Amino acid sequence: MNNLNRYKQIQKKRIRTTRKIESYIPTPTKGDYTRGFIQRVFIQKVNDKASPIYEISPERSSYYSSNQLYSIVFCKWRISGPNKSYVKNGILHKSVSESNNSSIKLNNDIIPNLKLYLPNLLQFYKS
Repeated sequence: MNNLNRYKQIQKKRIRTTRKIESYIPTPTKGDYTRGFIQRVFIQKVNDKASPIYEISPERSSYYSSNQLYSIVFCKWRISGPNKSYVKNGILHKSVSESNNSSIKLNNDIIPNLKLYLPNLLQFYKS
């Protein structure tokens, strides 16, 4: 069997297991607003920092946590609280936007362009 025929034979048997990533948009509940935050999960291909960033559901996070092809980050995203930072009894209480910006910065080493994916620091916010 020549190389071309062997190649064609291998190509026929090749199984393609590409899984489409299902993007997710959180829908905060009343309980989430009472608690003040939601857990957001983002993934990106580990070997390409310019690849798209996807938000996935927390339920899907276990699949991607064990998948070495993707970087995964978990962000505590504030959705209620003060509009402005303030100090009370010597303790700094950050505003919602400052807290969300800090959450992005904490994950900057893993997914560097997350700040570009999340330009609205008050997304899902209710006062």
